[in-house]
Amino acid sequence: MSTDSKVYLADSDLEASARPVPAKQQISDRLYSVLLIAPALILILIFALIPLGYAIDVSFRFADLTSPRGVAEFVGLDNYRFVLHDNFFWSAAQRTLFFAVIAVTIEMLLGIAIAFLLHNMRWFKGITRSLIILPLAASPVAVGLIWRNMYHPDFGVYNYLVSLVGISEQNWLGNTDLAMYSVILFDVWQWTPFVILITLAGLQALPKEPFEAAQLDGASTWRVLRTLTFPMLTPVLTLVFVLRAIDAVRLYDAVFSLTSGGPGTTTEVLTYYLYRTGLRFFRLDRASAMALLFLYVTVAFTGLVLRRFMRDIAARTRQTNA
Repeated sequence: MSTDSKVYLADSDLEASARPVPAKQQISDRLYSVLLIAPALILILIFALIPLGYAIDVSFRFADLTSPRGVAEFVGLDNYRFVLHDNFFWSAAQRTLFFAVIAVTIEMLLGIAIAFLLHNMRWFKGITRSLIILPLAASPVAVGLIWRNMYHPDFGVYNYLVSLVGISEQNWLGNTDLAMYSVILFDVWQWTPFVILITLAGLQALPKEPFEAAQLDGASTWRVLRTLTFPMLTPVLTLVFVLRAIDAVRLYDAVFSLTSGGPGTTTEVLTYYLYRTGLRFFRLDRASAMALLFLYVTVAFTGLVLRRFMRDIAARTRQTNA
């Protein structure tokens, strides 16, 4: 084949590739975006929205699975009225709030402090991050069973450690004064790495120019932290706080694997009481009402915090643009 023929064929191929695609073969951007999110929307519909709708329906009905009536007639707000007048529900809510406040506070303080230490490390930073993430990668129930043996009053490692410093052996999970704090310690061990990693990522993403200018001006470390570091980290820390607060009030795995709500009801948080009501006493109507009230409060708390958070972000954006 001659050179002219090859050039002609190459030009023909270029013209064919540049030729517009027929309208029937084109997909609009809207349809393409819908096709991309369709699988996720289907999963959300099946595993989230349909169960939520069913729970809302059951919360307004009589639903006792030990009764021949099963899910029966419409009872209006009776289930919500019962829950709001249930002393056990409010006691469980108080224990949940106590756990969330103590655990999240310790996790935030420890996580931020360790993140600053890791941020200033020069060697083995990658290996350290990999080791820190291990508690998050482990199953909470499986690790909880290990911690239950570590808390054992006869052969647990914690009693051995406290005996080395002259403290008498303790029944960590059987003592009403220590059981909740033992659960808090387990949660702090498991979820502090989450705060560390997110805070460390926020620190590494901060711009270097303001800190270099502050160093040239001779600003002290405390002044840099107060006027630069923490104000810039506020969005990250707010997000971490909201995520940890939501997860802390949903505590179930640790209580299930460590104490099963005991001793007595000392560690029976709201989710475990909800589980007992619905899946042990088979009162799905009252359990659904509890779950929905819990959902309403969580959404309201998240909305209030994020509303202020978004307001601060918008104000900073306006100041930057000005």
